Amino acid sequence: MFRRSRMKIVAAIMAVLVGLFAGTLCVIYFSSYYEVYHKDRKMLELYADGYWKSNTAFDSTTSVDSSADTGHLEIQTPPQEQAPEDSILPEFYDSSVLTFYAVAKDEDGTETVVNKEDSSGISEEKLLELAGRIFDETKANGMYDQWVYHRETSNGVMLVVVMDNTVLQESVKTLAQYTLIFGGIAVLLIFIVALDLSKRIVRPLEVTFKKQKQYLSDAGHELKTPLAVIQTNVDMLEREVGKSKWLENIRYENKRMTELVHQLLILARTENVEPEKNKIDVSHLVTGDILPFESIAFEKGTVINTEIQKSLFLMGNKEQIQNLVSILMDNAIEHSVEKSSIDVTLKEEKNNITLTVTNEGQPVSQEQMELIFERFYRADKARTSSGQGHYGLGLSIAKAIVTAHKGEILASYSDGKMTFKVILPKDS
Repeated sequence: MFRRSRMKIVAAIMAVLVGLFAGTLCVIYFSSYYEVYHKDRKMLELYADGYWKSNTAFDSTTSVDSSADTGHLEIQTPPQEQAPEDSILPEFYDSSVLTFYAVAKDEDGTETVVNKEDSSGISEEKLLELAGRIFDETKANGMYDQWVYHRETSNGVMLVVVMDNTVLQESVKTLAQYTLIFGGIAVLLIFIVALDLSKRIVRPLEVTFKKQKQYLSDAGHELKTPLAVIQTNVDMLEREVGKSKWLENIRYENKRMTELVHQLLILARTENVEPEKNKIDVSHLVTGDILPFESIAFEKGTVINTEIQKSLFLMGNKEQIQNLVSILMDNAIEHSVEKSSIDVTLKEEKNNITLTVTNEGQPVSQEQMELIFERFYRADKARTSSGQGHYGLGLSIAKAIVTAHKGEILASYSDGKMTFKVILPKDS
């Protein structure tokens, strides 16, 4: 129980921290990527503006006469204009890092390379092929593989300017990789700290709970002796004075107290002592334990329907499994409506053995369902235990038995039926 509590604390801490880390990483990555893309786009726009002003690219040295029957654009040597002081181009345009390529297409569809600064970056043939694809794109700005592009049209001429963004992309990726690596190391360290912190948080509760269980066990053992003495003295006194309703009341209440102490001892023993486990035929065991309840159910007009798969075995404690079945059957009969049915199924599911007990009973609220396995809790507050021996400990004992066998017990209410489902691993 406390191990699960520690895991929940660690899971909560890690979920918050990992969520914050992932969110921070996404913000850093996408903001950096957007900033780089925004600056690249701005540089391409400035480059295109310079082209329209000079009718050529910045570094072009080629001149083609448009009057000649060549199908190419007229390309002139650009004038040496000084970039504006507030332009970002001088700050970011570094030919050793960034390389621009430009291709223009006239009204006749003729494509011409107007600037190709770095011949080693991309061949003219591939540049024209890339430009042709970008001419067909619906967006005027964007990314095409590692290329950032900008497209403009003026006076029937379409211009595409591209820039290889590989270096800056790799820089952003490297930033993200290092953030992941060092962030992962930090998360691992925080996980170790969270484990230790969870132990420190849960330890006082665990100590208190163990003391409480030990107290119940000790109190139960201490009460057994005086209860036995009371019963003996009642019998002796009855021999002296004869039968009396007062003596019968003492005997009756003493019997109830003895049963309560017995259940407390069973609960304490189940929770504190690791049960001795052997291979048992749970199919035969459940079938045998249901038989005594058939007569009790018959008196109430209730029918017990069973569907038990044969030859199912598990590693468990025979006495505790018998007690588990008895508790569930007794609870089903006690809370079933008259002239109804109780369905019991036992089958194998995914290397587990599942026992299900379903009875038709009174509606159970969600609040009651959450407390149904608590000690001394009874859903029917008006019901007394007189003559019944019910003290709100049965389902607590059932849960303790299932937990001792590393299983799970679930309770649900639907369509007027109350169902208890026990899942026990075959090799617990």
